[in-house]
Amino acid sequence: MAHDHDHDVADDDFDFEDIDIKEALGLPDALPPIRLQPLHELAARARTAPIAGQLAALAEWVGKDGREIDEAGDLTPDGLTEAIATLGVEPTDFAFLWEYALGVEWLVFDPEDDDRVVPGETAEDWTSGDDDRVFAAWSGTMAAVLSETLDLYGPDLEADEDPDELEFDFAGQGMAIAVLLFLARREGLTLEEFAEVLWENAAGGHDEDDEEAHGEIAEARAEWESEYGDAARLLLDKLADTLAITETDELIRLTPLALAALHEQLVEAGVEIPLLPQTAAELSGAELLAMAGGVTDAEFEAEVDGWTAARGNDAAATELLELAATAEPGERMLAVAAVTRIGPPAEPAWRASLAVPQVRAYAKVALAQLSGVDAEGTGPADLPAELEMEPEDLAWVATDLLSLAIDEEFPDPDYLAVSFREAVPAGREGMLFEGMARSDHPDAVDVLTHLGEYHPDKQVAKAARGAAHKAASRRG
Repeated sequence: MAHDHDHDVADDDFDFEDIDIKEALGLPDALPPIRLQPLHELAARARTAPIAGQLAALAEWVGKDGREIDEAGDLTPDGLTEAIATLGVEPTDFAFLWEYALGVEWLVFDPEDDDRVVPGETAEDWTSGDDDRVFAAWSGTMAAVLSETLDLYGPDLEADEDPDELEFDFAGQGMAIAVLLFLARREGLTLEEFAEVLWENAAGGHDEDDEEAHGEIAEARAEWESEYGDAARLLLDKLADTLAITETDELIRLTPLALAALHEQLVEAGVEIPLLPQTAAELSGAELLAMAGGVTDAEFEAEVDGWTAARGNDAAATELLELAATAEPGERMLAVAAVTRIGPPAEPAWRASLAVPQVRAYAKVALAQLSGVDAEGTGPADLPAELEMEPEDLAWVATDLLSLAIDEEFPDPDYLAVSFREAVPAGREGMLFEGMARSDHPDAVDVLTHLGEYHPDKQVAKAARGAAHKAASRRG
């Protein structure tokens, strides 16, 4: 793909000097904390990236004396043939490498000879041996892959199409979907989700509920893929060759290299993403709970186990339950789950929590489970009165659960109904609403109000509105 020789070489996409990516992508002020690999490990891994290695070989082939280019800024035919043979790549793959190289200064136009290219600063960083500079070179390479790959996908704009008439615009979509992968680092994205987001964003804004628009996008996408190939697969393959992503268990996730690069960029853009210590033993209890939003369930459980082992069972359980008493519902339930993993050694901490309203209900459940079963193992043993669940206990737990289903910006009645049924046993709605109206739970009024407005069952909604009125009146 030829470019005018006098075009401006693109700045590293991770600079975004003229774009507020936080605002442009609608990013929150803060994200869950993250643990990054040490720099020497990142640099060692970066040095094995296939695409970076090919770019280094290209810069070495160009050499300090440079190579001749034509008026369009591309290698001469003889130079192109020699470069492809030297690197051992296909012509199509070389076209991508050439754009990556010029995009982030693996190669630059010789300031003293306008008809030649020479190795640039990124190539110097790569060969410096300095871990920080090597990682910077790798980060720039990932930026080039994100920005340049999709620019080379689709019609040749110089020869075939008027850009204003294109159905899809992939400019900037590489970086946007990389940020989405960072946001989804806990659960990952499926290939289908990755492709759908890429194509819908490239199609521009439309009503998500407009089925006709979705159908038109799908039809246009099929035509494009038939003519130009699969954009999502192309980008994923290039990112895999950069060691920026992994695809396992049908899920796409960023690698530690890409997480570190994007963390740096997002922090510079004004998003707070705290860094975690290197080991679970060094975490505070608050950090342990906060990290759950950015790791898988299995990873979080492993952190809990390591953190508990470092502190001791009793101290760990006590600290977590103290945090649970003052935490938001989501973190409270994480703390409860973490203490539950400790098992019988946590019993003293649970018993102390019977006097704490915020965690009393959870303590009753945990102590009931620890009390064992009958000799045949077929049913629960008799519980003392202190462990019996009172209406206010059930109301507290239900409020915790339902508070997680509230989304004021994008309310989802169907999801709310499912969450409500999971939190409130059938036939006990009235009792629960009455308990929530009397509850001191700080979220009770908001939860009842949201149920009253968005629950699809009119009777449930009406009862919730009545309880919300009682709760608001009781408080003031």
